Amino acid sequence: MKFYYQLLFLLLVTFLLIGCNKENPSEPTSSPYDNASFSKGGIMYDKFWATESGFDQTNANLATFKAHSDFFRCKACHGWDLLGNTGSYIGRGAKTTRPAVAGLNLYQIAKSKTAQELFDAMKKSTGRRDVSYDLTQYDPTSNNTTGNQMPNFSQILTDAQIWDIVKFLKEGAFDVSQLYDATYTGTYPTGSAKYSNIGKDGNGTNGKSYFTQKCSSCHGADGRTITLEGMTAGKFIRSKPNEVQHKVKYGQLGSAMPGDFNMSLSQMKDLYKAVTDTLTFPN
Repeated sequence: MKFYYQLLFLLLVTFLLIGCNKENPSEPTSSPYDNASFSKGGIMYDKFWATESGFDQTNANLATFKAHSDFFRCKACHGWDLLGNTGSYIGRGAKTTRPAVAGLNLYQIAKSKTAQELFDAMKKSTGRRDVSYDLTQYDPTSNNTTGNQMPNFSQILTDAQIWDIVKFLKEGAFDVSQLYDATYTGTYPTGSAKYSNIGKDGNGTNGKSYFTQKCSSCHGADGRTITLEGMTAGKFIRSKPNEVQHKVKYGQLGSAMPGDFNMSLSQMKDLYKAVTDTLTFPN
């Protein structure tokens, strides 16, 4: 009888322990998306092999990436604004040195698809250009099919790097329609883009303070110390708001200009609003 009660006691304790474990399951592990970095992803969207991204500089294909850079840069096919050939790149036709711009609104796609769907699309190999393809034979009119394909990133990037880009697309890319108005005339590849209402409802006073704190040490108080493609900082921003918004947040790769990864949409609007003042930031 004593043995019977001991056995019953052990069974009861075991039952209680199992019940507690069910009620208090172990903490879930972080997903690859949770662990990804949108800041690294933003850098990689510009140029994934840049030293700032942490890419392996001993990669066997590094020389190919550098020699044919626009065939591997996400921004070259999708634009700084992620709008493809219906956005700021509506007039950026293909050349022997660069592919045609994609006819996809990547910003909308990124918002409508799950992170896993975006990852799978980036990693797929079917219909993608092999890294060994000879891009010197690319011709935009007579031999463009393979060159216009998206690179086979499964041969190039690690899963973690792809997740970084996915996180940038989902969380780190600005909605440029909140930063400026754009009028697109004509059709790709001969269309044109015109920008207006830059900064929209931003606060110019706050934007000027931001420029003074973050930018003036290199660009000067009025943006004229350094020329950008022959333009002052003010004129460059007013001419290319589609491009500047990305570079302010993720940096001018290969230069001393770092990115402000924590910059908010509101702060970017403020900065843009400030530089619409051509007296403070002249041409």
